[in-house]
Amino acid sequence: MFEQLIAAQHADPRILPLGRGLTTKLIVGMSQDEWLVSIHDGIIIDVSKGPFVMASAHFSIMADEEAWIEFMQPIPKPGYHDLMALLRRKRLQVHGNLQPFMTHLLYFKLLLACLRMSPDEAANI
Repeated sequence: MFEQLIAAQHADPRILPLGRGLTTKLIVGMSQDEWLVSIHDGIIIDVSKGPFVMASAHFSIMADEEAWIEFMQPIPKPGYHDLMALLRRKRLQVHGNLQPFMTHLLYFKLLLACLRMSPDEAANI
C-alpha cells in the first residue's frame, strides 16, 4: 500500500514544494505491517517494508487497517478524509518527534491523500 509513496509524490504538483527543507525518516504502519519512509529535502528516496527490529525513525504514523482502507477510498467517509480527523477520532496515532510532522503537516496530508484508490480499485476490496 505505502510502496506507492515514491510515485504518489509526483501525482500532485503542490506536494514537492511543500516538502522543501524536510529531511526525516518515518514509519507508516497498519496493524502488523510497517514501512520505513526516508525523505531528503522533501523528496521520498526510499520506502522499505518491515518488519523492523529497531528501525531508526524520527516519528511514526500508525492506524489500524480498517482506518487506512477508509482513508484510501476515492471519497472517504466523514472522519476518515484527513489525517487530523483520524487523529481526533483516535483511529491514528503519531509518536516520536512531532516537529517534522507538524511543520510539514500539509505535505503529509497531500502525500497520503494521493494514495487514494481509483473507483475500480475500491470495488475490488
